[in-house]
Amino acid sequence: MKANRNKKGQFVAGNQGRPKGAGNKLTSDRKERIAEVLAKLEETLLDDIATMKPKEKIQLWVDLQEFIQPKLQRVAVDLEPAEEGISKITFEVVSGKGEIAKSEKAK
Repeated sequence: MKANRNKKGQFVAGNQGRPKGAGNKLTSDRKERIAEVLAKLEETLLDDIATMKPKEKIQLWVDLQEFIQPKLQRVAVDLEPAEEGISKITFEVVSGKGEIAKSEKAK
């Protein structure tokens, strides 16, 4: 049985466990393997893309966009006209940090 553990394999009271920020060995091994595979794939990437069909290229482009473009939020729009007409339009721009900037336009 390892030190600082009870008979069930649980940490005993007062044990802090792994220090904050310490990496998991299994995770770091997997990251290294993935980096090796990506390095090998990178050597032939441009040739592989050149041999793709146009439909496959478009799908690749769409799939990669999510990593470089911010995702749009869905917006609910009420298209029913107001009884007395539109008197004010308010826009809310929400940044990725949750901050809201308001811009108002009067008619």
